[in-house]
Amino acid sequence: MLLTTLFGATMLQDTPTHIEDLKLPVVPVNIDSALISEWLSESIESYSDEPLEGECGFFNFSKSHTSEFCDTFTISRMQSGTIAAATSRALKCAARAGTECVLSSEIGLAVPAAFLARQDSADGIKVLIAPRRVPRQKDDPPASQKHVRVSVPTDTFGSRTVVFNDTVRAEYLTTDKRVKSDVFTGDEAFCVSLLRVAFEKECWDKLDGQ
Repeated sequence: MLLTTLFGATMLQDTPTHIEDLKLPVVPVNIDSALISEWLSESIESYSDEPLEGECGFFNFSKSHTSEFCDTFTISRMQSGTIAAATSRALKCAARAGTECVLSSEIGLAVPAAFLARQDSADGIKVLIAPRRVPRQKDDPPASQKHVRVSVPTDTFGSRTVVFNDTVRAEYLTTDKRVKSDVFTGDEAFCVSLLRVAFEKECWDKLDGQ
């Protein structure tokens, strides 16, 4: 996703919607209920260093995804090969679209995860698996609400303005299955919050322990 913070009036008469108020139809990430989809570009017969058309399925606010894999048992036992494949896909889709935010549903991974492009991280990307919201700590930066235009990289007119908090703290699993808690600001905070729209509320109720 391409994220642009707006100042003042929004463009194109787009009425901003608070991130928590979005209601979308719910469908599985993968039609066959697979944990991770198959990409033709990864097969021996049709291997390609670049994703094929349609393999990067960028979020466009048309649907949210089911919670079938939103449980700690599945997430904690996800194989390292699956995580590595998803990370590789996220890097390819980020490079193709020129974005610093890739959601797991956009690359066919049915476990909620956010991939943040970062030059200071291994492989140039920071992976947050099942990031759940946790209370801010007293030393965290203050949070304020921002109007953010979320654009679909493959569709010039496919955008929507959403109200996000510009600071969030999240607890998540790393690729080596360690639990970490970090504060995220700006576009990274927006990306983490957008992931909560890409998967249905029941998913987050499970992960947040509600």
